[in-house]
Formats: sequence, structure tokens, C-alpha cells
Amino acid sequence: MRFSICSWIFGDQAIEQTMREAASVGYDEIEIHAKDYDWEELTQLAETLGLRIRGLCADAGWPRKETDLSQIDPSKRKTAVNYFKEQISRAYRAGAEYMVLSPCAPGKSELEGNGKEEWKAAVLSLQELAPYAEERNVALVIEPLNRYESCIINTGGQALVLVEEIGHPFVTTMLDTFHMNIEESSMEAPFHHLGPALSHIHVADTNRQGLGYGRLSWEAIAEAIKKTGYEGTITVECLAPALNVFSPEREKSSIDYINEYAEESLAKLHYLFRS
Repeated sequence: MRFSICSWIFGDQAIEQTMREAASVGYDEIEIHAKDYDWEELTQLAETLGLRIRGLCADAGWPRKETDLSQIDPSKRKTAVNYFKEQISRAYRAGAEYMVLSPCAPGKSELEGNGKEEWKAAVLSLQELAPYAEERNVALVIEPLNRYESCIINTGGQALVLVEEIGHPFVTTMLDTFHMNIEESSMEAPFHHLGPALSHIHVADTNRQGLGYGRLSWEAIAEAIKKTGYEGTITVECLAPALNVFSPEREKSSIDYINEYAEESLAKLHYLFRS
């Protein structure tokens, strides 16, 4: 089992500083926000730090319609597909194996059509992106988001249906314990339900803070993950209290919270999976 942390939770803090902090705490990997960085420079820094950039988190957010793969208008959907092709190219330049993304722009909580139209558009978009990703050996990992952040995919079961309809080996899915807490009737069953389609895990507590700061039973969750035989990466994706999830701005107090969560969540993961 490998442990990672998302860089975007540190907001507009310099990525180099975030990488150094993640390495100093003891993370194996870092999941970097897919911005327009000097990827050659970052991969060299990662090698120096002993920190692997195995995955990227797509740079998207509502109401940026150019990042919405579920748009009904074919010309606008094409713009979104091209946008994510560039994101995939960044993952390739970083030497990453996967990129986490949503079939609609995160934050889009209301449909513009009847739902079936958006679903079909998302499938078509991802079917077009999948061969491009395969050529660059970058898996596309579909993340189910809660109903307040996505109007397309909210549960692991829905994500599995989407993945099966897309029908490409480079499109898989994942689970995020924060979103699961809102949408799933069980915190353990979805890990078993997804089976081989489960290729990644994000963790945060019920309040989206660090592990142990909310009400989740981490021992039960860890046991469920172990029983599936999952041996991939678990990535910490927590936020400071009362933080706007869609804003990159972070006050020093917020960064202090994130640094605290990063260290204590990693210690919790080591206890759960390596002790």
C-alpha cells in the first residue's frame, strides 16, 4: 500500500514547497493538480525528494464550461475534450500513471438537460479521450462526487455503470470517503462492489478534515479495503474548516490545518495498513 496527498488542498502555495513538505512528512507519492507547470523541473525535484508523481488531479471547476465533458452541445463538448487532452499530456510529461477527473465539471450540481443527454455526452467524451490516454499510458480515473458537486455521478455504483458503458481498459473508477459518507448507504460495501474497476482511493473524514477529526470508523473502512485485496495508492484529500473548496486562496491558518492533517492522517494510515 502506498500513501499520497493531493497538492490542490494546499491552494496557491508554491508546488515546490508542497512537495518538500509532503516528502518531509513521509508520503510515498503526491497527486498534483494538473496545472501548466514545468513538469521536467518537478519530476527532477520529485526524484531528489524520493517522492513519486504517480497521478494528477484534473484542473477543472464549475462554472468553467470549457471543462465540462457532459455538455450537450457537441461543439462545446469538443472544447472540453481538447482541454482534457492537454491535461493528459501534462500527466504524460510528469510520468504519471493516472489522472483523476469527473464526467462533469466539479461544482455543477444542476442539470441543463434531462440527465440522459448529459450522461450520453459524458460517455462520448470519455470514449474519445480514452484512446488518447492509452497512447500516453495514462489511466482515466472517474471520481464519484457528492450531489452538491456533481449532477452526473454520485455513487460508486453509478460510476461503475459509466465505466462499463465506456468500455475501455484505460477508464476506471475510484472512491472518496468524504463523498461516500454523503451518498452511500454503506461505507464498506462499495469497495467490494467495484471490484477490479476500483483503481484509486481518496480519504478524508465526515467533515472533510483529516482522518480522525470526524465520525468515520476508519478501522472498519480499512478492513473493507484489505478484504478487496486492493494494493494501490490511498490519497489524503482533506480541507481546513470552513474553507471554500473551489477557491485556491489559503490563509496561513488554513495551511497550518492542512499541514497538521497531512501529518496526522499519514500516521493514521500507517497504523491502519502497515502496523
